[in-house]
Amino acid sequence: MAENTDLSFTGLTDEQAQELHSVYMSGLTLFVGVAVVAHIATYIWRPWF
Repeated sequence: MAENTDLSFTGLTDEQAQELHSVYMSGLTLFVGVAVVAHIATYIWRPWF
């Protein structure tokens, strides 16, 4: 069985890892944006300090 030496310890190629990272960062950005909007809306509704 031939070993593919350009794989990382995760088993992904560099291109696959970069694509996964970009999708993950897009999801993280969306999550943080929703969380910020939710916190602002909650603060406007009922300030906590």
